[in-house]
Amino acid sequence: MNWLDLLFGKKSEPAEGEEYRVANILYSADTKRCVEVRRFASGKTYIMERDLSDDGAYVDRHGGAMVGPFESPRRAELFIIATPWFRGDEAEPA
Repeated sequence: MNWLDLLFGKKSEPAEGEEYRVANILYSADTKRCVEVRRFASGKTYIMERDLSDDGAYVDRHGGAMVGPFESPRRAELFIIATPWFRGDEAEPA
């Protein structure tokens, strides 16, 4: 992330149609959460978070918006495994 992004709060999203490879897919211990780690042609890494729905399919979180950018797939993995959401520590909504 460059200083302009930090200063003005801009989000640098990948360009629509930009190619990426899936570097890794991580599943929570209870398999209720899934994260796809995507490395884009621009060199930036983003993650797509998904929750397991009642019908057994994974559904995108954040309205399908990706989280990032990260410096590398490894940094993205270290970030997500430390989150309460991925660990299942997040309180269930009432």
